[in-house]
Amino acid sequence: MDVVRIGKPLEIGEEIELKVIAGGRVFRMMCSPNDLEELLIGFSISEGLSEKPVVYVEGDVGVIENVKEVILSINSSGCIGIYVDEKVGKVSPKRKFKLDQVLKSLEVIETELYKKTRAYHTAAVINERAYISYDVGRHNAVDKAIGKAYKNGVDFSESYLVLSGRITKGIALKCVRAGIPLVVSKAAILNSAIDVCEKSGLSAISLASGIAVNNGAIDL
Repeated sequence: MDVVRIGKPLEIGEEIELKVIAGGRVFRMMCSPNDLEELLIGFSISEGLSEKPVVYVEGDVGVIENVKEVILSINSSGCIGIYVDEKVGKVSPKRKFKLDQVLKSLEVIETELYKKTRAYHTAAVINERAYISYDVGRHNAVDKAIGKAYKNGVDFSESYLVLSGRITKGIALKCVRAGIPLVVSKAAILNSAIDVCEKSGLSAISLASGIAVNNGAIDL
């Protein structure tokens, strides 16, 4: 095999296959090899598998304990081979976030790692500080950020999420399940995510789409 340079080369992003055991079921996740414990904690919370997951990771195998029943299925991006109940819950903020401060906080996802590789999505849960993570998958990046914030005892109802990728239905539902009342992105928001906002009380800001869906979390 020949690897040929056709321009200025970037660093190559990393991806592994992580074997995950949860509720007696086995499935696999393609992800970047960093923050794997945080990934599984955030995944458990944001997909409604557990409010207080217990996670162990050794090498390329992860175990999630204290989970609800896990049903295997074939699903699209974000579900990673398990069935997830798509019933939309409710979320409400404990505080309002000033629009100018929220927009300025998007700077935290402008990482040098992305500039070097163009390979990773970045996400951050922001409270008193920013809990930042990256991954080849935008859903994984969100889960890692949620996992980091959870490990640091963050109150999600007083926090918001910023991410580099689109705000899709799957991303919106992750916020609702975790109890995060506001999601912000420079990228576009999809109509399916706006529908989740309408049903759940989630607020959202998309710079690319040029809209803010305000259900009480944004101080305009």
